Amino acid sequence: MTKIRYDKASLRQTARFYRDGSALAGTITGGPVGLETEVDVQSGEPPERVRRLVDMAEASCFALQSLIQNVEVASSFTLNGAPLPEAAAL
Repeated sequence: MTKIRYDKASLRQTARFYRDGSALAGTITGGPVGLETEVDVQSGEPPERVRRLVDMAEASCFALQSLIQNVEVASSFTLNGAPLPEAAAL
C-alpha cells in the first residue's frame, strides 16, 4: 500500500490487565493497565520512511486504538435463547 520496502518485521505486544474485588461478593472489577509494543523492522529504507510505516501501523492497531479511544460498547445476553434480565448494579 505504501511502497515502503522492508525485509522483515517482528512485533511483540504485551497487554496488561488487572482484576480486583470478589466474584462471590459481586464486587469484581477488571480493566486495562497498559499495552507495550515492540517493533523491529529490517529495511534498507531511510529512517523517515520506516517511521511513516510504523506510525501508520500504530494508527491502525486495533488493540492500541481500543485502549486510547472512547468506543461505544453494546452487549446483549441470552440464556437458553431467551433474553437475560438486566443486571443489578454491582
